[in-house]
Amino acid sequence: MRNHIVSKKHKTTNYLGASVVTAAVLLTTPLMLNAEATTVLDKIDVVEVEKNDYTEKYKVDKSSSSKITQDLVDTPQTIQVITKKVMDEQQATTLQEALRNTPGITLNLGENGNTNSKDNINMRGFDVQGSIFKDGIRDLTNAAKDMYNTEAVEVTKGAVGSDNGRGVSSGYINQVTKTAKNVDEVSGTVGYSTAKNARLTADLNKALNETTGVRLNVMKQKGEVAGRDEVEIDRTGIAASVAFGIGTASRTTINYEHTIQDDVPDGGIPTVGLDGLNQKVDSSTFYGSVNDFEESTSDTFTVKFEQDFASNSTFSNTMRYGKTRQEMLLTSPFNYDSTANTVDRRLHARWQENELLTNQSNIKTEFKTGMLIHNVSTGVEITKENQLTKNYASQTAQITDLYNPTAISWNDLTFSGQKSDGETTTIGAYLFDSISIGEKFILTGGGRFDRYETTNDVVSNTLVASTLEDDGHLNSYKAGLVYKPLDNGSVYISRATTQLPPGGANFTLSSSATSANNADMEPQKSITDEIGTKWDLLNNRISLTTAIYKTVVENETMTEADGTTSQNGEKEVKGIEFGIVGDITDKWSMSAGLAKMDTEYTNSTSTSEGLSLRFAPEHTATLWTTYKFTPAFNLGAGARYVGTQEVKTSTTSTAPISKIEEYVVYDAMASYKYNKNITYQLNVYNLTDEEYVANMNNSGRRYTPGASRSGLLTFAYKF
Repeated sequence: MRNHIVSKKHKTTNYLGASVVTAAVLLTTPLMLNAEATTVLDKIDVVEVEKNDYTEKYKVDKSSSSKITQDLVDTPQTIQVITKKVMDEQQATTLQEALRNTPGITLNLGENGNTNSKDNINMRGFDVQGSIFKDGIRDLTNAAKDMYNTEAVEVTKGAVGSDNGRGVSSGYINQVTKTAKNVDEVSGTVGYSTAKNARLTADLNKALNETTGVRLNVMKQKGEVAGRDEVEIDRTGIAASVAFGIGTASRTTINYEHTIQDDVPDGGIPTVGLDGLNQKVDSSTFYGSVNDFEESTSDTFTVKFEQDFASNSTFSNTMRYGKTRQEMLLTSPFNYDSTANTVDRRLHARWQENELLTNQSNIKTEFKTGMLIHNVSTGVEITKENQLTKNYASQTAQITDLYNPTAISWNDLTFSGQKSDGETTTIGAYLFDSISIGEKFILTGGGRFDRYETTNDVVSNTLVASTLEDDGHLNSYKAGLVYKPLDNGSVYISRATTQLPPGGANFTLSSSATSANNADMEPQKSITDEIGTKWDLLNNRISLTTAIYKTVVENETMTEADGTTSQNGEKEVKGIEFGIVGDITDKWSMSAGLAKMDTEYTNSTSTSEGLSLRFAPEHTATLWTTYKFTPAFNLGAGARYVGTQEVKTSTTSTAPISKIEEYVVYDAMASYKYNKNITYQLNVYNLTDEEYVANMNNSGRRYTPGASRSGLLTFAYKF
């Protein structure tokens, strides 16, 4: 039996097909112009573009995004760049560890253990798992995102639909990958921690000639997790890059990355005792089974072409194909009885494959109209994304002692027949203009139009096959006015929007009338208003930023008093953020941030309205600072503070835990440069051995304890 359900929200047309043809013409036009203008291009003086130095600095001046045309100090938006220098000093090996350097971010474990994604990241009160990018392209990899091939992490906050199309209201995270250079360099690390965890990396770059280079990055990490029994990490990565035309008007870069993950996943521990009413379980206790595993393989292939034209114009085209396959068996504790001292353990198994094919074309140019100077960025993006998920047959939960769980095993996994095959095809076009009006004002604005088609083939638990479809368009914009009282500072006001259609976060549509993923639902809409100021001080060595913002999310599904479902729901997040990053002196560097936010269900059911959003603490702060006592000896220290987080979203919630208590974690680092080629570094994490909740699942029944105190000794080499 097969059901075919098509959204009534939009009339189905072949607009997308026509748009693809139109886009293809737009994309080939610059290439034809390039062929006709070869003799002219030979006469162009190549302008050396200032590159961000992610390796040697805390502070950078520009975003890697081609859609941001001004320096960061003149961009009316909150953007933080976490550089490789900071990540190296902290030995941050994953995206989550790198994001400890930005305030307003928390973590969670997903929906009741049905997912063990390593990137369930909340920012400004909202999940950004579906808004993580790599080089401006959506990253569908569902395994741990390792930093071995990453130059920097850019965190852009607020509604950003005009930048990327569909997205959540809190912003997006972009990873900047390493590419080949025209120099000879060899660097890497060998590290070992008290958690019996070893990590090796190597970064080799070879200049073939003045305009051509090749680069190879490799990584291997294997070992345990501090404070957790049985949990293991086993990851391998290799990334190759070749670049042609370095320093010339025509540049081509080809990148390939292959990663393998074979971990014993962490299902967490019961939340019993966190309320202070019962005895806590030992935070090192493993509630998993002997069968638990998480295997993931990811391949990404990217080709980028750039062509400089006269009049400060550049055309770029990026094509990427990526594929990730993940298989997982995770055992986690769920319901517990603190009177009988028992807990049931449940099997969560998943097979998932993500695939992405995209082509992005962009033109950046600068020109004058009268007294006005325009910096324009415009382009077209065509993307096809697919996610296939197969479910395994369920198995009966096993009950064990709450404080002394016994070893268990499961029967061999067999597919249940349930599956979800979701595919979204999108074509988007955008245009941004940043207009300098004299020396004091910059007016920025732009918008994006996306046309999408989503198809979801589903086989339900009754083995009934159905097809759900949705298509529509998304319109997003941003506008800002910047006033420059001095050359090194700015004061700004801005507004930006974004939209998230049904199935936009996970490619899964629903036939349920109460689901936000029902194809007849309108896209969720978000508006962010922001007022801020940015200053580059001490001869451009440090950046000071302050921003006050308000984000309103509309078209949320909610249950009305008469029991019907509507999209009248609304959420609101208001806050203020402070940031400082850079070199205060030649010896003293700092990266710090402080955030305060108030979250609220402003229009919701009677049991939720007025409550705060879950996993959205009112206060968060982060600090990392280093001081170079001698040219060879460097000492660093840092702290992370996360305030109380609400877990319940309703006054009738049955979650056993209502909140996560605040915590502070301190880290330290000391490095000694033995000679120009060799450096020894010692990192100590969680100096006070603080016991805290790193993340918790939505039901409030299990959590992952924060890593206990540990030390890491690293030998770094560079030639």
